[in-house]
Amino acid sequence: MTAINPARLKIQCAELSENYSSPAKFISGLHDLLEFYAARIRQTDLSRTPLTLQAYQVPAPVLRALVNELEEYLAEKPSLGLKLIDALWKEEWVEFRQLAIICLGDLAPFDPEQILNRVKSWLDDCTAEDIRRRIMTRGLIHLAEKNPKAIFRFIEDLISSGTKLNHQAALFGLLAFGENPDFDNLPVIFGLLAEILQNEESVLIKEITALLKVLQKQSEQETAYFLERQLSTAAKPRIFRITRQVLPEFNPENRSMLKITLGNYS
Repeated sequence: MTAINPARLKIQCAELSENYSSPAKFISGLHDLLEFYAARIRQTDLSRTPLTLQAYQVPAPVLRALVNELEEYLAEKPSLGLKLIDALWKEEWVEFRQLAIICLGDLAPFDPEQILNRVKSWLDDCTAEDIRRRIMTRGLIHLAEKNPKAIFRFIEDLISSGTKLNHQAALFGLLAFGENPDFDNLPVIFGLLAEILQNEESVLIKEITALLKVLQKQSEQETAYFLERQLSTAAKPRIFRITRQVLPEFNPENRSMLKITLGNYS
């Protein structure tokens, strides 16, 4: 692996970003850049296809420096950015898909439908939890700021599909909103979570528990009230297990209330 010289890296990334409107040249140049800084090439199974994705394992500052150079292009020429993003995703390399997700998140959201169409396509193309989480969080960061309603409609569609993977993706998206201290419309999150909890399943307990812990920190009373209602209406026994897992997060009064409700319905 080549040691990083910040000045040289900046020049390399600036030169590469000049090919923003020529995806083929950008892709070729990016392979050269990543190979220059590669630790080693390895295989990693991040795709639904029989093929595995390769990884250059470059240090984080390399992609970060490139993203910095691309920011202005993504803001000023978003339509060209979509062509580059599509080309990046087609490459069966981890760093290329990571960069595609970051660029989609930084893209000026001039057309939410085009952004969300790519998110749906990528979710269908990948079963790796880490990549899917990044798609629903980093990949939608700018659109979430500018047009959260579009994302909530998209999450509703994911929930309506009824599949485990789409429910998981929906939970990743809801978690991103829950972790945003500037987002205060928690009833929307609770409403969509309630739809997921109606299904008679014992899966996604980890993801649901993580979301509830975040919501509890945002608003303990709303979260306690939500769980009290869900204990009587949501699919069981999953809601019982989830409630028991998050009980320690609550103050003594709410913990006692939830324990009583658990006893009444279990």
